[in-house]
Amino acid sequence: MILPKFSVRQDNDRVYVTIHVAHVRTTSIELDIDGDQLKFSASPYYLRLTFPGKVVEDEDSNAKFDAGTGDILVTLSKQTPGEHFENLDLLTSLLATRREQANVATNVARPLIEEIGTVDNSGGIDELLERARIDEDFDWEMPQ
Repeated sequence: MILPKFSVRQDNDRVYVTIHVAHVRTTSIELDIDGDQLKFSASPYYLRLTFPGKVVEDEDSNAKFDAGTGDILVTLSKQTPGEHFENLDLLTSLLATRREQANVATNVARPLIEEIGTVDNSGGIDELLERARIDEDFDWEMPQ
């Protein structure tokens, strides 16, 4: 997937995201708004933005595609009108996953290298199933 060129700005009530995608079919464009995240995909482009506050998809929200420039202007309403979203100019923080943003907020960093021990199968299938249940909490969000 290719990360498209984008820009973000805001006013008191809305967040505006301009996404530049060249030569895409409008039928392949998908947008998903989930709380503080905007997910955009149109083959071969993919963009996930995590905002500092929550946005909602309501009657004032829309997306417009300008075929001449290849720009998509996405307009989203803020859940709390008048709230100011900090650091919208720091694009790397917008691209961070929710877990990465939480780690920065709490000043907790994950180790760069994780030591994985050897697997001991002496406990049988029940122990392996229990390990699988524990591993279900895995965060599938990948860095962009």
